[in-house]
Amino acid sequence: MDVREDPGPGGGEGFALNGARKASGAADGGGSESHRLSAREAEVMSLIADGQTNGQIAARLFLAEKTVKNHVRRIYSKLGVGSRPAAIAYWRAAR
Repeated sequence: MDVREDPGPGGGEGFALNGARKASGAADGGGSESHRLSAREAEVMSLIADGQTNGQIAARLFLAEKTVKNHVRRIYSKLGVGSRPAAIAYWRAAR
C-alpha cells in the first residue's frame, strides 16, 4: 500500500496539509455542508464574535492580517452573509 493511501492512525479521518484534523462540522454548530467552517475559520469566527478586529485576531493567532482577511472572506461566503454583524448574529444563533 502506498503511503498516500494509508488512512493513518485515525482510520479514514482526513487531515489538512498542516497535519491538523479536518473539521467534522461541529465547528459551526452543524448545518449544511456549504456552511461548515474549518477549524481555523471557526477559531477566527469565535474571535470575531468576541469583538476582536482583524489586526487583533492576526496578532493573537500569529497570522498576517491579510490571512485573517482571507479567512473572514471565506467565512462570510460559507455563512451566506455580507457583514461582520450578520456573521456574528448567525454564529450566535448556531450556538
